[in-house]
Amino acid sequence: MALVKIENVSIERGARVVVRDFSATLEPGKITAIIGPNGSGKSSLLGAIAGDLPLIAGNIYFGDRNLCELSDAEQAKIRSVVQQNRNYWLSYTAREVIEMGQSGEALLKVDEVMLALEINHYADQRVTTLSGGEAQRIEIARALIRDSEVYLFDEPLSAQDSASKVRIINYLKQLRDAGKTVVVIAHIDREALTWCDQVINTLAN
Repeated sequence: MALVKIENVSIERGARVVVRDFSATLEPGKITAIIGPNGSGKSSLLGAIAGDLPLIAGNIYFGDRNLCELSDAEQAKIRSVVQQNRNYWLSYTAREVIEMGQSGEALLKVDEVMLALEINHYADQRVTTLSGGEAQRIEIARALIRDSEVYLFDEPLSAQDSASKVRIINYLKQLRDAGKTVVVIAHIDREALTWCDQVINTLAN
């Protein structure tokens, strides 16, 4: 399983440095929450770990391999990413979106994950008709059906009701128990993150 090491990382968005000289270790078999106020660089850090944002300084390692040395295909095999916002323009069904571009192995988990998140009842509904919370669960399901070493979630609970939050958190705990590295961006007080093993709130600007 991948141990993610972040070493002296700085990230720039536009003309502003949003993360400066930040280091942390994200261990397999643990859920790490990254918290902080808006604009503190949480989502930018997640984007950098996902390989979607370049660094202006520092390094990120998956195990003993530098992220910058991994191809897009290699990165895709290692991590699954759920972005905070997703807008659908084409009228695919929920099931079609979840299954799109997935491996045969991942397709075998579709029904299990949809049932666990209780989205099976709108499997055949057009995604353009879904609420924000329902669409968010579709994107979470797309990540969960993949057998990745690292799972990266940008505020996965932001649009969820209490029952859905519990179901998502329970599935994240299952990933942790399976030895996966789970990273969650959260706009939540530390006191509400007792289900996490590590909470980071020291992003430096």
